[in-house]
Amino acid sequence: MISKNDYDYLRSLDDFRFFPAYEFDQLARKTKLRRAGKGQRLFFVGDARENLFLVQSGYFKIEMADQSGSFYYMDFIQHGTIFPYGDLFTEDVYHFSALAMTDVVYYELPVQLYEEYSLKNPEQMKHLFGKVSRLLNLHELRVRNTVTSNAKDRVIQSLGILFWEMLKSDESTLPFKLTTYELADMSGTTRETVSRVLKELKEEEKIQISGKHVSFLDRDYFYQYTK
Repeated sequence: MISKNDYDYLRSLDDFRFFPAYEFDQLARKTKLRRAGKGQRLFFVGDARENLFLVQSGYFKIEMADQSGSFYYMDFIQHGTIFPYGDLFTEDVYHFSALAMTDVVYYELPVQLYEEYSLKNPEQMKHLFGKVSRLLNLHELRVRNTVTSNAKDRVIQSLGILFWEMLKSDESTLPFKLTTYELADMSGTTRETVSRVLKELKEEEKIQISGKHVSFLDRDYFYQYTK
């Protein structure tokens, strides 16, 4: 059972505001507030998809790789939005794993009830369709990134996508630490190449790095990579 403050917070979010009061109350009764320590797995690839999650504080990273290790996908979860929503109504298992990058406080709610109430609510389905459309736009950017032959451009594009996806208009610093290994995986290149590109970007005063936290000093420069 969640508190009154948690209830009011969830009710204010777009992912819940289209539900009638009775249905939202039913969801709230079955929603739990949980905590995960840094490094804890929330779920693994192939686990039964029984719950949706929503981050209150802290950050999860989602990961997926093929058996050969030649393909790797990674993304970061924003606050205030349910996940994973790309598999709603279609999948019985999670197709990626989720790892806590920091200590995380999050909500857990039953996916079956959320789907049941959503399916009979046109406004809710319109909202979810919009979320999936934005997710497709993001993946189109990522695909464009992977087919770029220049490794430096791939690194800069990966930073641009993080800038576009994770920061609000008045923010300039990523809210989590980003390692060269993670950026190399996102960019499909080596750690050495990433280190060289980051050094050049710092010298050009495009970014600043403090304690593995990346700050974007030239917003327009990175914004062009998200168009």
